[in-house]
Amino acid sequence: MTRATPVSLHLATTDPDVANEALQQVYTRARMGTVQDRRSFLYSQDVDGDSDLNLGQLTFRGNVAGHMVVDGAFSVMLPRAGGVHWRIDGRAGGGPGLFLLQPGQEYYGEVDRLSIASVNLGPETLRRTARDVHGDESLEVAFDGPHPVSSARARYWRSTHAFVEQALTDPAVAAVPLLRADLLRRMSVATLETFALLGDPRTRRASTTDRQSAYRRAVEYMRAQLSSPITVEDVARHTGLSTVELTRSFRSHAGTTPGGCLRELRLAAAHEDLLQADPEAGDTVRAIALRWGMVHSGDFARRHRQAYGESPAETLRR
Repeated sequence: MTRATPVSLHLATTDPDVANEALQQVYTRARMGTVQDRRSFLYSQDVDGDSDLNLGQLTFRGNVAGHMVVDGAFSVMLPRAGGVHWRIDGRAGGGPGLFLLQPGQEYYGEVDRLSIASVNLGPETLRRTARDVHGDESLEVAFDGPHPVSSARARYWRSTHAFVEQALTDPAVAAVPLLRADLLRRMSVATLETFALLGDPRTRRASTTDRQSAYRRAVEYMRAQLSSPITVEDVARHTGLSTVELTRSFRSHAGTTPGGCLRELRLAAAHEDLLQADPEAGDTVRAIALRWGMVHSGDFARRHRQAYGESPAETLRR
């Protein structure tokens, strides 16, 4: 697997030529048209992440039109303020609704004082997640169009984006591979569920015996790789099942989900670290929680108290 390349692009300018150069750092084949009122023009961009997943905020002050072809990423755009009217391969849209651009598609847009969020997902990452989710190793990711399949799915995507965006603003979270892998998975799955794929991906069916065997292999793999940034998709790939079938295996044999099992195993590992830690040497509850992929201190404390009858801080002080 190719290592992801870091992305960090920050700029604000009133010069349209500089703006074009900056925009092409995000979308290599992008070009704004002539800016009629250069005195009122402003462009800013803040993009962070890596080639697998980067989140951006782009702002255009003034009336601007432009063309681009997206290369090397699936890009979901979420207008937050201002106006936009667009055409993507002949399909039109506009307003505050989110929309999807796919690699190789031609985009034309007209914007008016637009502030827009962007999420760029690497094609290989999205393909790998789609194959895990649908259990089809021959699946190639191509979406049926730029619009969400429903308003409910669009709301689900927005809430996932808000969670991922907030989490990645914390440098302590962004620096932990375990947490970044989970955020990448969340954003990829939300995109796959919000926009319709072309065709009808095959769903693998496993017998009861297969499920029992898959459950045992999955738990063994989780225990062996617990300190690595594995996701449910990684576990599914290891067992040779789709995430849907893997979930059925866990529900039928353990009454839980793969994600729930992974969280409980990591909670147990964090508890063991708390018992072995030395607060006088600088060990903290937060550092141990992050080590095992738990971002929210309150949730960690609640789950730890439920499982062990005391707070993480009390365990650390023992």
